[in-house]
Amino acid sequence: MNDIPPHSAPPKTTTHLQLPALECPIPLRVDEALGDHINELLVGWVRRTGIFKGQVKHVRASNFGRFVMLCHPDTDDVQRLLLAAKCMAALFAVDDHYCDDERRGANPKLLGARLSRALATMDKAYLNPPHDRALKHALESDPVLRGLKGYMSHLDRYGTVSQKARVRHETIAMFVSMGAEASWRMEHSLPRIWEYLAHRQVNSFIPCMALIDIVGGYELEADIYFSAPVREVVALAASTTMIVNDLFSAAKEKQPDLSDFDLPSLLVHEQGHSFQDALALSADIHNALMCRYETKERRALERASPSLQRFLGGVKAWLAGNYEWHRHSARYHV
Repeated sequence: MNDIPPHSAPPKTTTHLQLPALECPIPLRVDEALGDHINELLVGWVRRTGIFKGQVKHVRASNFGRFVMLCHPDTDDVQRLLLAAKCMAALFAVDDHYCDDERRGANPKLLGARLSRALATMDKAYLNPPHDRALKHALESDPVLRGLKGYMSHLDRYGTVSQKARVRHETIAMFVSMGAEASWRMEHSLPRIWEYLAHRQVNSFIPCMALIDIVGGYELEADIYFSAPVREVVALAASTTMIVNDLFSAAKEKQPDLSDFDLPSLLVHEQGHSFQDALALSADIHNALMCRYETKERRALERASPSLQRFLGGVKAWLAGNYEWHRHSARYHV
């Protein structure tokens, strides 16, 4: 296991919470100039689509360009990296504006209908006139839907039929799991820890990780991607990335009008821990999942095809990049 070296320990938050160290691979590439270039291209796209209206400065500081530079070290193709950055921005916009942030218009009572409309950006709805024009107007009038549609249009340039079907599957599955959060909020209830962890395996970065081979310029066959051993490796990896997200967003989620769920808060509620102890326990869960991921990855690599070897290397790079980005992104510094 390669830990982040001591000189780059996680930063403290302004709420004086001490974030525990996490076991995670070290990034394979840190090219700040490339990340900055992708980030500026993304900011231009964000301006044109209108997602994150009034928040362009924050989007730039969030630095999704650096995120994809770190997570996809096997390519320096600007347009393929921009595809990954658009995926990040579009899905974070769904999360902010539809699911979590009431300051941005999130409303659990509207979430199901909004996500239902979002499906039409992922999988074309074939309607007769005049209903096709009404749908077109709906997709063009909502900035979040414009962002999703723009991302999928960019995907069309690079993904095969099978790869695009995979991305649709993973994203739509995430949309379904987002509906669970709305029901918990409307019922003023909290999920059990096991329920939350199962939920977060799906409501995770898997839709972004599904782009690994597309961004890299090769294809992992569908039968291999969806095989049980590979699925387990990807799911375990995705779960670790979301615990990283929970830990680094812990301070942010305590702000008013943010109604997100996170593992530390559930540990406090269900098991009575202090919040600081809950952060440490969350790190323990992360590290145990990471250990299990590494075991399953080694087994999957024993008879892996060249494309699977490269894809699993991409998954590991994603783990490293995700941790490094969360440590520094302004999105989680309050």
